[in-house]
Amino acid sequence: MSQSLEQIGLDLEELGRGLGLDYYPLQFEEVPASFMMEIAVYGLPVRMPHWSFGVRYIYQLVQHRMGNSRLFEVVFPGNPGRAYLAKGNSIPENTLVIAHVLGHADFSKHNSLFKRSQEEIGYRIVEQAAGHAQRISAAIEEHGQQRVERVLDAALALEAHVDTFKGVRRELYSATPAAAAAESSGFAQRFHALPGEGSARLSGESDGEAPSFPPSPEHDLLWFIANYAPDMEGWERDIFLAVREESFYFYP
Repeated sequence: MSQSLEQIGLDLEELGRGLGLDYYPLQFEEVPASFMMEIAVYGLPVRMPHWSFGVRYIYQLVQHRMGNSRLFEVVFPGNPGRAYLAKGNSIPENTLVIAHVLGHADFSKHNSLFKRSQEEIGYRIVEQAAGHAQRISAAIEEHGQQRVERVLDAALALEAHVDTFKGVRRELYSATPAAAAAESSGFAQRFHALPGEGSARLSGESDGEAPSFPPSPEHDLLWFIANYAPDMEGWERDIFLAVREESFYFYP
């Protein structure tokens, strides 16, 4: 950031605090408009690779070239907070944008949803998301792009299905799904598919009604699948949990 704009930012921060605003330290950076567009559609400066972000980028690019859209800043709440300003903006424009960002920073520090989200996942989501991206890139190298992409397709399709009231780090159910797992085994399914055996029971099964699983309706589908899907590999569970963690950040 230019020296004059950096000084303007410091002056505005001091002025904001004098007016009663309160925010974590802020890091401002001037970047090209193309990079602004990338981080706006990805949601973070570095994020897991997926084709859906490319689709959003093309849409945003077309809107920008048609004059229907213009990005002035991208802000990431945290401690420190991060804000990216467009290099093509004039000094007066970026001065206004910095003042606008200070309002974002005050709100995100004190709003209960933002506070809970940041306390749950930590205050350095930019670095955490970069770590997710690195692990997923390693999975692509080891397991192939198609396999990893299929898992990401499924996880991102469920990214809205989290339960923020139960938190990122929650306990597993006290009951285990042993009965349900036995009933859904491949042998059990083939047995019940035989003619005349639709209502038959496997030998050794209890006549009592099997306990329901999960024990109550579960809204956090990413958590449930990552912890209880019987055939998932470790790296697949890791992808589901990475998407879930980022969903908590974006929820507010």
